[in-house]
Amino acid sequence: MTVSEIITAVDNFAWGPILVIFSLGCGLLFSITLKFPQIRLFKQMLNCSFKNNKASSGLTPFQALAIAIGGRVGTGNITGTASAIMFGGPGAVFWMCVMAIICSASAYIESALAQIWKRKVNGEYAGGPAFYMNKGLKCKPIAAFYGIVSVVFLIIFAGVQTNAFSSVASVSFNIPPIAIAVCYTLLLIVVIFGGAKVIASVADKVVPFMSIAYVAVALILILINITRVPAMFALIISSAFSKNAVFGAMVGSAISWGVRRGVFSNEAGLGTGAWVAGCADVSHPAKAGLSQAFSVFISLCICLSTSLMILVTNCYNVIGPDGSQVVEYISGNYDIFASEAINTTISGFGSVFIAIAMFLFTFTTIMAYSMYLSRIYYYFFSDHIGNKSVKLVSIAINVATVLLGFVGPLVSSTTIWNLASALCGLLSLVNLACLALLYRPGVATLRDYEEQLKHGIDPVFIPERCGIQGAELWHEIIAEDYTDELAAYKRIFPDK
Repeated sequence: MTVSEIITAVDNFAWGPILVIFSLGCGLLFSITLKFPQIRLFKQMLNCSFKNNKASSGLTPFQALAIAIGGRVGTGNITGTASAIMFGGPGAVFWMCVMAIICSASAYIESALAQIWKRKVNGEYAGGPAFYMNKGLKCKPIAAFYGIVSVVFLIIFAGVQTNAFSSVASVSFNIPPIAIAVCYTLLLIVVIFGGAKVIASVADKVVPFMSIAYVAVALILILINITRVPAMFALIISSAFSKNAVFGAMVGSAISWGVRRGVFSNEAGLGTGAWVAGCADVSHPAKAGLSQAFSVFISLCICLSTSLMILVTNCYNVIGPDGSQVVEYISGNYDIFASEAINTTISGFGSVFIAIAMFLFTFTTIMAYSMYLSRIYYYFFSDHIGNKSVKLVSIAINVATVLLGFVGPLVSSTTIWNLASALCGLLSLVNLACLALLYRPGVATLRDYEEQLKHGIDPVFIPERCGIQGAELWHEIIAEDYTDELAAYKRIFPDK
C-alpha cells in the first residue's frame, strides 16, 4: 500500500460507526443532562458572548468568541460541506444540523472544564483539554498524548487551509500555487509572530465581517431562487430518512458524512475550541461554555449557507458508496460547487467571492490554531517559560505552522485532507471519552450559574460550592477582578 492509501484507510477507520455513535451519544447525554441549554439559554449565550468585556489577564469574551469562530469557520464550512453533499447526498446536510445542535452541548462541557482547571502562565490564562485531562481526570499520559497529537494535527491543518484556498484561487485568478504560497506565508508570519494580542485584535474585526458577508450572499441567492426552496428542503429531509428514490440507499453515508463534516467544521467535542475558551477572562466558567456553544451555531450558519446555495441551484454531484455516479449536475469536483452556485446568478462573481471568502476563513482559522498551539506550549512548559531552550520550542512551533502553510498549496489535496481528517477523528475519540468521564463538574457549573442568576446576581465561581477540587486559582481571580460581584454573591449566600 502507498502512504496515501494507508492514510485513507486510517481516516475511514477513525470515522467509522464507533465515532459516529460516540459523537452523537455524548452530545445527546450532555444535552439531556444540561436540559438542552443550546435552546433554553440562547439569550444567555448572546449575553455571555457580547457582554462582560473585561480582561485583565486574558481575552475578553468577545475576543475568545471571535478566535473560536475563526477556528471553527474554515475550509470545512465551504469545501468540507460540499464534500459531505458529494459523498453523502443532500441528506448529509440534515445530519450536519443535528450534529451541530446536539453537540453544541459538548462544546459547553469542554469549554467549562477548560475554565475550571485553567492556569495563569506568563501573565496570561491558559486552559484546554490537556489541562482538564491532567487536573480533572488526573491522567498525565492521556493529557500528554492529546497535547502531542493536537500539535501535529493543528500544524498539518494549517497546510489543509492553504491548500483549500490555493485550489480555489489558482483557478479563479490563474495564479501559480507557488505565488499563493509565498504571499499567504508572508501574511502568516506577520500575524502569528505578533502573539496572542495581535491574533485577538485581527480576529475580532475580520471574523464578524466575513461571517455576515458570507451569510448575506447566501440569503440573496436563496431569495432569488425562492420558488425552489420548498422542494430543496423536501429533498434534504427525504434523503436523510430513506424516503428519496435517488438517494434512499445512501442514508448510512449521509449520517456518516454529516457527522464527519459536522465535527470537522464546528469542532464540537474535538477539544480545539476549549483551548481558546480557557483564555477568556470571565467570572464564571459557564459564561465561557455558553459563549463557545454559541460559536457552534455561527459555524452551522456558514455550513447551511454553503449547503443551501449549492442545493437550491442544483450545482452539485453525488457519488455513491460504491464509487458510482448517482447524480451529475455540473462538471467538476466539490471544491467548485459553491462558486458555481453563485455564478448561476452573477456569472464570474462566484469564483471571485468564494476565493475571497476562502482566504478570510482559512487565514483566521490558522490564526486561531496558532493561539491553540501557544496554549499547548504553555501546558507542557508552564514552569520553564523563561528558559531559552524552551522559548526555542515556541519559535519552532510557529515556524512549523508557517512552513506547512507554505507547503499546503504545493501538495496533493487528497493526501493532506485525509491525514488531517484521520487525526481529527482520533482527537475526537480521546476528548469525548474524557468528557464522558468528566461531565459532572461541567454540569455542576451550569446549575450553579443558573441558581445565581435566579437570585438576580452576576454569577461568580466558587469551586467548592460545585464540589470541585484543584481549582484554587479561581479564588485569586474572583478576589482580584470581581470584587463587586463577589460582594453581591456573599449577600445572597453568606454561608457559602
